[in-house]
Amino acid sequence: MREHVRPAPDGEVETLVAFGADDVAWLVDLMGQDTVSPLEGGDPAGLARAQARFVEGAAERGFALRESSAPPASFLERPGVPAQVLDAVGAHGESFLRDQPSAVVALGAPQPPGRRLVFNFHMDTVGPHLPPLVENGVLHGRGAVDDKGPGVAALLGAAAAFAEDPFLAEEIEVLVTSVPGEEGGAMGVYGTRWVVESGWVGRLMVFAEPTGARVFDACSAAMTPRVTVRGLDSTDDHPYDGHNATLALSMAACRLTEVLGPMAERLGAKICLSGLHTGTSHNRVYGSGELRLNIAYYDVAAADELAAAVERVLPMVADEVARRFGSNPVARQLVRDWSQVVRLDWLKRGLPPLANRDETMERLLKDAGLPRHDAIGDGSAFTCDAIWAAGPGRYVVACGPGGLDTNGAHTAQEFVALRDLEEYAGRCRDLVRRFGAWARGTAGPA
Repeated sequence: MREHVRPAPDGEVETLVAFGADDVAWLVDLMGQDTVSPLEGGDPAGLARAQARFVEGAAERGFALRESSAPPASFLERPGVPAQVLDAVGAHGESFLRDQPSAVVALGAPQPPGRRLVFNFHMDTVGPHLPPLVENGVLHGRGAVDDKGPGVAALLGAAAAFAEDPFLAEEIEVLVTSVPGEEGGAMGVYGTRWVVESGWVGRLMVFAEPTGARVFDACSAAMTPRVTVRGLDSTDDHPYDGHNATLALSMAACRLTEVLGPMAERLGAKICLSGLHTGTSHNRVYGSGELRLNIAYYDVAAADELAAAVERVLPMVADEVARRFGSNPVARQLVRDWSQVVRLDWLKRGLPPLANRDETMERLLKDAGLPRHDAIGDGSAFTCDAIWAAGPGRYVVACGPGGLDTNGAHTAQEFVALRDLEEYAGRCRDLVRRFGAWARGTAGPA
């Protein structure tokens, strides 16, 4: 890691934190660790191995370990825990949470939250695992931009700031929190939520998610309703003896789209009609199946209205199927037993969206080259585990290099240019120094 100065495209001088060969090797090593979320079929123990390597590399760059821990099983008895998480705990047993620790490393003497700057990134990835490759200054592989690359860049930027200004160690504390449980629908409930409620919070909290180095201070939360059919199958020899799940779920999908689409548009929410499955054979009536939706929202009132609409729709579907197909032999068993075989449940619900503003911290971020962006206004805001970090005296933002779409996050083509990571590291260094100046009282009151 070293400072590197080069001309910017507009002719101004641009200062980066250039990655040394050892920094690139460390990042590549972290990316080589298979940390696919257990909710997407990954080995839970892979996360703990990666966290150990992260802590080791952070220590080599001057960071002290503040905490490495995972929540107790009772932590998941709280509201807002997605069903997928509970299913994973049930499948893997007591070792699941133990294998998913969060790591908190720090520079500077311990400080109260008001003099603390926190960078957060998630170590888990979507599947499948993709081994890293560095080619022509571009880093390819799982976690390149979402989210190991941005996390390492933020850490290197903070280390550069403390190296340039040793007095920062007496004035502020900078934490880097590496967490599990962001991907796969886990929503941060055993990672960021645990770290935040353990007290590892700060006056400014930056989640190093790919936003094009723009500050998003609003993040959507999401809820997932599921319509299931659990009835009897039948074959093409007796096709009318089964509960036709394909008919039930396709009717539900159409009516939910009809009702929720315009409502979500009015409320500023997003509806993803995501998955319908019964079976693939041409000569079988499937009596079981499920339909899932994902509903992203930016305020609780909108979520409540949309959830109530979902719950109104299913009885409407039952009535419509009975009215349209009550005398049709294909639907006979389904109509007769609808209330016994069709049900609605929620895989996740009640999660808090993030929306906050802070003039002082916005100015510090902007002066460090990280401008605020109205992500709700243009629809670029997304769901991430920053939703758990909001609280009095905190400004919580998502801000990192690259973009979810432009850099192929969640695809086999995920990549990030090392220069983009270096630029982000340079901005993080500048942000740390400006935060230190503000804490000393030279940048105005909080």
